[in-house]
Amino acid sequence: MSDTQQLTLRSGDIVASVSVSARAFVHRPSPVRNASADSTNPIAEALSNPVGLPKLHDCLVPGDRVVIVVDPATPQLIDIVTTVLDELQSHCSEDLNITLLLPDNPKAEDWQDLVKNCPVHMQGRINLVVHDPRDESKCGYLASSSNGVRVYLNKHLLDADLIISVGVIGFDSRLGYSGTSGVLFPHFSDISTIRDAAAPGHPELAPGDVRPLREVVDEVGWLLGTQFTIQVIPNPQGYIGSILCGMPGDVQKLGVSILEQAWRISLDRIFDVVVVTVSVPSGKVTLREVGAALESACRIVEHGGRIIIVADLQLPEGPGATMLRRCSDPEELLKPLRREPTEDACEVLQLIMAGQKATLALFSQLTDDETEELGFLAINSAAELQRALNGHDDLAIISGMNHAWCDITVAT
Repeated sequence: MSDTQQLTLRSGDIVASVSVSARAFVHRPSPVRNASADSTNPIAEALSNPVGLPKLHDCLVPGDRVVIVVDPATPQLIDIVTTVLDELQSHCSEDLNITLLLPDNPKAEDWQDLVKNCPVHMQGRINLVVHDPRDESKCGYLASSSNGVRVYLNKHLLDADLIISVGVIGFDSRLGYSGTSGVLFPHFSDISTIRDAAAPGHPELAPGDVRPLREVVDEVGWLLGTQFTIQVIPNPQGYIGSILCGMPGDVQKLGVSILEQAWRISLDRIFDVVVVTVSVPSGKVTLREVGAALESACRIVEHGGRIIIVADLQLPEGPGATMLRRCSDPEELLKPLRREPTEDACEVLQLIMAGQKATLALFSQLTDDETEELGFLAINSAAELQRALNGHDDLAIISGMNHAWCDITVAT
């Protein structure tokens, strides 16, 4: 029997073949797939078999104002939006007022591909709106939540007869589980609400533990009324693994069950070295995915150990990341980012706190200076990665860690 095992690690355009000890723990995820995901057209199949609601076109009446609201991190988002628009076109588009509502995006050009890839026959009939949280006139008052939060949302959501939300059910440091109404709030609220929600999450809590923000999110969904949701659980490559449609509450419950089976990783010990990859279908890895992967890796690494992350990371340009790159001591940012969180505060804090527990190394296409400014040691090739792994038996390797939740199960 060989004393080594061969692995291929991927993220975006980065591919590295490495050899590790046969005693290393290697997690090979195989997400549970629902029936729709096994179809040749899983999106259309899911739309034909909604959970807790009639088919999408049966939820509409002539003259309805339909708002399709999306989370840009959704795998195969263009395919999903296109399929939804085709469904509306084939049944009742002549009588519908359709708005595609997109979240605030500092790089507006990123939305052009989404618009250009919508069906040609629909492009001229869609009211495309990009949310501007800084413009108070674009938001209206919905209600006050049970704990006294005054909820403001984009007026298109308030005026809609049917909201179609498109997003991802996943583990989330702030919400416990992302998805369904989490697509709507706080992302389509006013700037102060969005900034408040950007505060650090709760890494000490399990996903199912009570979180005040998730309670508000669910209440906002209830206050808005009729919704049809489309939610994805990613596969190891970051594409659609499972896809569910229908009533938000029913979809969330079933989606969380699938997510837990697919991406909850419980181990019986911690490791000296943890190697993780980040997978997104676009290949454009952001600090958001890296932060999520680091937070999960921290739960299974020894204090003073090493976390090596393989991520085709784009240079982050958010305000928190910019401060981090200019700061000689990252820990000096902890209090300011917690007191007045920037839009990227959560992921920047995840990175800083990971650096407090372990030495961080990054294999990416960033320059050495850019990598080191973010707090990582730079790895520039598969050969360098192999050298970093040589001689380590107390090693864990997990692909797609940005989708996973890792914890240690202590025997009783």
